[in-house]
Amino acid sequence: MMLPNIRAGNMSTAVKSTAHIFRFMKIWDSIMRSGSDNMKGKRYWLGGIVIILILAVLFYLHLLEANSVVLQAMGDIPCIDVNMQQSSNRVSLWQDEEDGKAYFFLPSCVHSQEVKIGECAECVEIDGQVLEKGDTFTWEEDREYHLCTVDREHMSHEYQVTFMRSANIPSVFINTESGNMEYVDEERHNAESGDICVVLADGVTEYQNQLPKIASRGNVTWHKPKKPYTIKLEDAYPLCGLRKGDKWRLLALWNEGSKLNNKIAFDIAEELGMANTVQGTWIDLYLNGEYAGIYLLTETVTVGEGRVDIYDLEKENRQNNENIDSAPHYEEDNKKGYLLDQIHTIDGGYLIEKDTEEYYEGEKNGFVTSAGYRFTIKEPMHASREQVDYIAAYVDRIDQMVQNGDPAVWEYLDMESLVSAFLVDEISLETDVAVTSMYFYKDAGNDKLYTGPVWDYEHTFGERNVESLEGRFVDYTYSVVEHTKLFDAILNWYMLLYDTPEFQEKMVEEYEELLPFFEELLDTGMDAYVERIEPSVKMDRVLWQDKNIKGKSAGTYEDYYANVKYTKFFIAKRLNYLCERWGVSHEEFPVPSNGQMHQVTYSVYEGVVGTMEVMDGEELKEPLEYDQSKYQGWIYEYSGEKYSPYIPIYEDMGLYNAKWE
Repeated sequence: MMLPNIRAGNMSTAVKSTAHIFRFMKIWDSIMRSGSDNMKGKRYWLGGIVIILILAVLFYLHLLEANSVVLQAMGDIPCIDVNMQQSSNRVSLWQDEEDGKAYFFLPSCVHSQEVKIGECAECVEIDGQVLEKGDTFTWEEDREYHLCTVDREHMSHEYQVTFMRSANIPSVFINTESGNMEYVDEERHNAESGDICVVLADGVTEYQNQLPKIASRGNVTWHKPKKPYTIKLEDAYPLCGLRKGDKWRLLALWNEGSKLNNKIAFDIAEELGMANTVQGTWIDLYLNGEYAGIYLLTETVTVGEGRVDIYDLEKENRQNNENIDSAPHYEEDNKKGYLLDQIHTIDGGYLIEKDTEEYYEGEKNGFVTSAGYRFTIKEPMHASREQVDYIAAYVDRIDQMVQNGDPAVWEYLDMESLVSAFLVDEISLETDVAVTSMYFYKDAGNDKLYTGPVWDYEHTFGERNVESLEGRFVDYTYSVVEHTKLFDAILNWYMLLYDTPEFQEKMVEEYEELLPFFEELLDTGMDAYVERIEPSVKMDRVLWQDKNIKGKSAGTYEDYYANVKYTKFFIAKRLNYLCERWGVSHEEFPVPSNGQMHQVTYSVYEGVVGTMEVMDGEELKEPLEYDQSKYQGWIYEYSGEKYSPYIPIYEDMGLYNAKWE
């Protein structure tokens, strides 16, 4: 644990407690100096008990002060100071621009429902009750209160406030030097420094220090309202029970209706025994006092202990090239990197990513194979010409062996890790498969290229029903093998190796070993995850709901639990299909259904044209017919996505059909 930064609130409490102790010690000393020796002995004995009791009371009062929730109402926006024994963090009131309702999104470390009134210009009024500094107020969760405050300019402010509270998961508080996120959010990779505090659900301050960097990140996800981030700590630390490291990702989970997709994908990879699998845990994120929502804090895909544990070639390059940060960059013959003076090792370690043409153009290190596949070299960050030449030739040789059906490819390409990555991609039906975010690594002194770590699973488990993909990835009978045939830019190794006897045998063997994991996941595992994050998801959906509804929404359904059911539905249907396709005998995985009937309403420009009832968990195979010369086709009113016969009904739903223009 880092040594805590003692803030003003905690310091004043400690000083007061110490002053009281010294005062009592002086009083007791004066008493002891008078009276006979016999009386002194009795007095010391009784006095010792009194002092212990006094100290106990003072310590208890100190704890009460340290573990307090204080409403501050001096500024324009009321805020709450969450004071723990080792840290103090601020949570600002959030007000919805649409309906004017306001919310305090409190972290899980707040265990009391008592709020003490702190600094206020005049007084605070809650539901007509006038409260002054030092008074306490007990709130009830999800109840709306009328709050009236007066700021420094003696201007009154009124709010309709609801208190909401997280549970079970850690809270990460980040404050930037500027006091806002405008610059960081303005452009991808913009960064700022600040400070960070991580508080666990039990109130323990796990980590508190300066934060050298918080930056926006992501490709498609960066364009969403809820931004993903990367952070760099002052030093390596095992945050929230994860493995030690100084670089971390904060995944926004914007496209995940159930907020489970990435976590489940990482769990599958872990169960398969994939080395260097990324681990992650859910957290509540607060940025400059403002609640940002539920995020998945994850380890990074980078070289290092507790990450991709291979030889650190970047470290060697830095040791041998003093001015490496100013080394000249080169780009020629489908290769790019840096011109370094001193090069010792060239056979590893390398961490490379299969990338798109667009993303590749923005990278500093990489190569294009003779077949036209683009690979970014993520590590070393300053790859020399010799190192780029080596890994480019190595990957190109493997690619040519794959294209030519050479069985000797397995001497250079590790089969087990490739099959494991394929199973994660195939079961989850990963939409970016072999396009981007597909990593490989090669260690020094090792002749094989390994697949992994697996990464980026937001658009999985039937979550992405965009028109450009023609509904393929909500079809639980589709295959990533078929998908790799569609575009030349997709790395075709899965497609070409899938039918080889060695690949098939290993794939079925690993798949069969996975099935008990999925039995537990569908039976109790997902429910346990949902129970853990539900309070945070509830706050997140209040915060972001107005930006989700009616098109471009996060999730297929408006109700969170309907989205969870859908994730279960997709996994069950997918496993049943794969068992049949691969000839694996297993009892059919059941899809969730409560037997309830839901109403599906069909509307066009002129109004409602029909309704039908569908049972919970049933697919809508035959929607209402329409004149195709007049209308464009049914879309789901909530998600804005095109109708699919593979999407089940888990709530009352509306479908809309727009006219051709």
